[in-house]
Amino acid sequence: MRATRERPTAVADTNDTNDSAAKNAAPHARAGGAGADDPRRERFTAHEIAQVLSHYDLGVISAIREYRRGSRRAAKLKLVSERGEHLLKRRASGRIAERERDRAAASHRLQQIAAKAGVPVATLVPLRTGGTLLELDGRLYELFSWIPGTRFARHAEQARAAGIALSRLHGAFAGLELLDELPLGGFSAFASVRTTLRQALERASDGASADAVVSLHASIEGMLTHLDRVESKLAAKGLAMQRTAICHGDFHPGNTLWSGDVLAAVIDFDSARHESIAAEIANAMLQFSIRQRLGENPLAWPVGLDPENLRSFATGYAAAPAIELAEIAPLVPWLMMSAIMAEAASPIARDGDFAGIPAEPFLKASLNLIDWISQRTRAVAAVLGD
Repeated sequence: MRATRERPTAVADTNDTNDSAAKNAAPHARAGGAGADDPRRERFTAHEIAQVLSHYDLGVISAIREYRRGSRRAAKLKLVSERGEHLLKRRASGRIAERERDRAAASHRLQQIAAKAGVPVATLVPLRTGGTLLELDGRLYELFSWIPGTRFARHAEQARAAGIALSRLHGAFAGLELLDELPLGGFSAFASVRTTLRQALERASDGASADAVVSLHASIEGMLTHLDRVESKLAAKGLAMQRTAICHGDFHPGNTLWSGDVLAAVIDFDSARHESIAAEIANAMLQFSIRQRLGENPLAWPVGLDPENLRSFATGYAAAPAIELAEIAPLVPWLMMSAIMAEAASPIARDGDFAGIPAEPFLKASLNLIDWISQRTRAVAAVLGD
């Protein structure tokens, strides 16, 4: 990195449309949430920025902007330089440094494989010394080419394109041996989901009002009751016989960027793992078909799935399926319910809220969606069996 004549600008970047945190699908969906001034958000120091960028050949840096989007546990910067625009990311720290490094390296490998399979991804920028993963002082960094794009607009054609992309990802990863660097589990790991729900209740109840605690207990107990039924149904329907494979692990609208109805990029492979393909398909169909949610009150959000987007996603995936959708159709609505529980409980168990949304109304809204799907399991399954 060469020194510039003028000090690079450094301002909060709150207006860019390249929003990897546009959680537009259940249970991610929200409009706002934890603000740019959230004290829990990880940030870079000036010394750290200089040290990290010295490992890349970007030429003159003209602007450095804090990018306050996505997980607050991963610090991000948008950079403007002679070589173009880039996104610098410090990966969220894990408990075991060596395991996190291996997992990050595996995610980079998967992105490169995805790109070769025709899935648009953000290009990883190499270090001066080669490779794409930088480790400094026990922290991991990665630099991506900036992808201009907009959020998922809930168009049926976009849902279809997302289905095609997930199918291509599964096809590209199908020939790989399971990687030891990647974890096993996810939405269908019922014991883990059950534990996380109880942890979410304990964390959210801390300091909550008596009325809120009563409501939290009711929501969590309702989810646990559903989870028992989900586990029983999926055992009877043969989930254990489904193939485990490498999956993206977090395929939802917030991890896609769009140019009109054309998919510009699939991003954030940080959650890549070994899981049943059926579980990932179910969660993706859920995420891309959830009805639009506006405002900060979860209890005012519409409940249900958009049938047109549900069908469009399934049609896209079926264009070149890594697995026949009719085969997994009976599993999908039950896996959707498990996914809602897992995704709602995890951040609440860790932070006490869902990205700034209070836990009590968010869990109640999540339970409402689970109830809705549980009453329509045959209708949801029929979309894949057509």
